[in-house]
Amino acid sequence: MQQNVLVKKIYTDVINPGNCFHCGLCEGLTSNLFKMKKSSNGPLPKLVRKPISKDIPQLERILLACPGRGFPYQFLSKKIDANKKNQFLGNYNNLYIGSSNSKTTREKSSSGGIVRTLLIELIKSNKIDYACILDENKNQILDFNLLITSKIDEILNCSQSIYQTTPTLNKLKTLKKNKRYAFVGLPEHIASLRVLKIYFPDEFKHIKYLISIYSGTNMYPGSVEFFLKGNGIKNLGEVKKIYWRYGEWPGLLRVETKSNKILSLKKFYYNYLIPFFISKNCLITPDFTGELSDISIGDAWSPVLEKSGHGYSIVISRSASFDKILNNLKQKEVISLKKNDEKLTMEMHSHMLEFKKIGSYLRIRKLSKKGPVPLYDLKPSHVSAQRKLIEEIIGLIIRLAASKKTKNIFSLVSSNILGFIFELLRKIWKSITKPTKRKGFLKRNFIEIKNDRLEEFIQNIK
Repeated sequence: MQQNVLVKKIYTDVINPGNCFHCGLCEGLTSNLFKMKKSSNGPLPKLVRKPISKDIPQLERILLACPGRGFPYQFLSKKIDANKKNQFLGNYNNLYIGSSNSKTTREKSSSGGIVRTLLIELIKSNKIDYACILDENKNQILDFNLLITSKIDEILNCSQSIYQTTPTLNKLKTLKKNKRYAFVGLPEHIASLRVLKIYFPDEFKHIKYLISIYSGTNMYPGSVEFFLKGNGIKNLGEVKKIYWRYGEWPGLLRVETKSNKILSLKKFYYNYLIPFFISKNCLITPDFTGELSDISIGDAWSPVLEKSGHGYSIVISRSASFDKILNNLKQKEVISLKKNDEKLTMEMHSHMLEFKKIGSYLRIRKLSKKGPVPLYDLKPSHVSAQRKLIEEIIGLIIRLAASKKTKNIFSLVSSNILGFIFELLRKIWKSITKPTKRKGFLKRNFIEIKNDRLEEFIQNIK
């Protein structure tokens, strides 16, 4: 029967080969057919009942909007009403550097406080009824859920950056069709929602605004426990509160225990956790900025801005609506905002843009020899032999670091020592690989390619 064929395809294309993006779409679009279940490799959808014929329309939508099958970004970008074309950042209207003028808002945020400020403004101006943003469940350490709220204080006090694979789209069926929502998510979450809005506009018109957070790497569960073990704390039960970006930008990883012990580690130090726990899904997507969003926001990395502290965000506005909202907030002196040029915007994250645009292509090409992979409609025109070798080395490091034996050994080492060593090695690695990875990268051409996934989108367009 067709419903069984569709469920089987979800498993054969996405879940079984490890292509799941942990987004929760399977649960969010069906009526108690799938349930997201925790695992050491992130939350995964589990079939909780037999599919029936009534599930067919929802299963078809899941297969169309599933990030684990890939998206034809070049094709879909033509549906974004933006003035300027860019294959690295996604199409856009304007680029900005921005920050909230409220110190409290900035310190409660991950960078410049722009996301919270936008959500609060959308609520206050009656443009939406509810904001949807990921938050940690009260008194439940590392247990996250999608916060759906109209309360300003809840928006202001929700969690900062969350570096752990967590579903958000599993809550889609709880959104009321007669209300208006702004949805904050990672690039893959936003891409799924954009597909649903393009192909099923009447059913998803209640989701008014799509706000994407830059997302380079994410981690499987276990990274915090690894950090705690290296600092003499045996389990999460001893922890009272965790902050990923505590204090002045760029912030600290800060852990407060029930015995009033405080652990802290600089942002760039705790990146040492990434090779041990990096999630596969962030290795197999070319989308770093949230190319199909209405607006994208990330850290504005630059030596001058980082030195000043304060907190700054890079803002990519892809819609006239957000240009108007941003400039209105600037006029009211709620935020500081200035235009940024395209080259500088890309240079702020050139390392991660390269990691996504070139690295993901090489990783997917290698994985395709073993089974199904996500399919995209762009590829780099040329990749040098040196760059291919660098990718092999990166893959080897990740495989070694991810092994249980390696984790057991390094978990006994102090996080401060590991962080210092990692930051030192990172700088050495970047100096060695930069000539190969960055040379001419921002001028690189990408070629449009045809595949079954692109054809699927073309055939379904109305």
